[in-house]
Amino acid sequence: MYKISELTVADYLVKMSVCDFPGPAAGSAAATAAAMAAALLEMSCDGSLRKSGDNLLLVESIAIGAELRQACLMLADVDMMAYGQVIAAAKNKAGDREAYETAMKGATEPFIQILRHCHRLLDQIEKVIKGSFSRVLGDLVGGAYLAEAAAAASKSGIDVNLRLIHDEAFQNRYQAEANALYRACASLKAEILNQVFSSSRGIHSDAKAVLDFWFEPQNQPFWFQKNQAFDLAIKTNFYDHWVAGCNGLLSDWRDTIEGRLAEIILLDQFSRNLNRDNPKAFAQDGMALVLSQEAIHHPDFNRLPQAWQRFMLMPFMHSEAADIHQVALPLFEALGDPATLEYEIKHQQIIDQFGHFPHRNEILKRESTPAEIEFLKQPGSSF
Repeated sequence: MYKISELTVADYLVKMSVCDFPGPAAGSAAATAAAMAAALLEMSCDGSLRKSGDNLLLVESIAIGAELRQACLMLADVDMMAYGQVIAAAKNKAGDREAYETAMKGATEPFIQILRHCHRLLDQIEKVIKGSFSRVLGDLVGGAYLAEAAAAASKSGIDVNLRLIHDEAFQNRYQAEANALYRACASLKAEILNQVFSSSRGIHSDAKAVLDFWFEPQNQPFWFQKNQAFDLAIKTNFYDHWVAGCNGLLSDWRDTIEGRLAEIILLDQFSRNLNRDNPKAFAQDGMALVLSQEAIHHPDFNRLPQAWQRFMLMPFMHSEAADIHQVALPLFEALGDPATLEYEIKHQQIIDQFGHFPHRNEILKRESTPAEIEFLKQPGSSF
């Protein structure tokens, strides 16, 4: 039997195209893509090392890249053999279900290992970029895209295989790990792209000031909290920007995805900080939602860090339209933040029950029904 690691690229693609079993398939393709990503990490760090002299991070990254490249190529062969066993077992699936299920489990193992390798690879690429050592950023970005694509293909392979396996404990274990690993891989790729591109994309200086303030670690404990000092800081530094945003005068911020996020934070979050117990707190929700609906389709949305995407989606959660929450739920599921998803589910349940948020009634001069009055007596009924 031939080994995929010994084939030329042309021969590999020909053998895949003719469906000659046992032969390369989705798992080996994912493993090969991951091996290519690892090779790009090696090449980029090697080139940087030659120009910058000794550097422990670069030396470590070259070694890790070589290790992962070899491991992924081996997995391509393992997957090919496992795939062949599935094909053989499938011929007698009705007569020997246990043998078929064992083969499917064996075919699932390479996918989870590829996912683990992709996560480690993306983590190392991020370290190199964060250290600003690489002089070949394009190759590292290309490696990040390949690694995330290999991770996505591997997760897809696991999702499909698990549908054909009846062992519930096996299903739960592999699905949980696959979901967690892929979310981590996607988040790492987004952070890598953000580090590479955000500093050179011409973010409007005022928009950058909003983002720097909002995501400053010392300010994050005040998100979704009533704090007079925090509200005052927003009023002192950003009131004029907020007024401009309310009047639609910040369209030049929208040249970048970061600027769009800053405008959304102004309208969706700062409106609440600046207008406690005032109808103005919710007056800009419609505009913020429109901006969010556009932003989620922006080609750069997925490269934003998770926390940034979270606030990009907040106007969906704040909407009092049931149809909007139907759209919002899968968006928050894809975000990969269980706590935020739980809040969206709670918001959606309230909208489904009452058609609006009862805790806004007093501020908006809406009369509460007896059911809403009882509901508002419950802990956690207000956000």
